[in-house]
Amino acid sequence: MSFNSLKKTIKYRVSYSGTKETDILYKRYFINQLDKFTEKDFEDIKSIFNQFSDNEIYDFLTSKVAIPLEFKEIFNKILNEE
Repeated sequence: MSFNSLKKTIKYRVSYSGTKETDILYKRYFINQLDKFTEKDFEDIKSIFNQFSDNEIYDFLTSKVAIPLEFKEIFNKILNEE
C-alpha cells in the first residue's frame, strides 16, 4: 500500500469509528496530527486498529489501561501533541 493510500485509510478509519466520543478523541490525536506521522507510524497505527477495538484504543489514549509495550513508541508520539 502506498504512503498516500495508507494515510487516507487511517484518516477514513479514525473519522468513522462509530461513536461520537472516539470520533472526537481520534480527531484530536490523529486527524489534527496527520502530517507529523511517518509511513512507519501509519503502519503501526494501522496495526493498532487491526488488533484492538475502539474501546481499547480509547482506554490507551485516556490512560485507563497500560499501553502494550510493542506500541509504546507510537502512542508516545500520538500523545505528545506538538
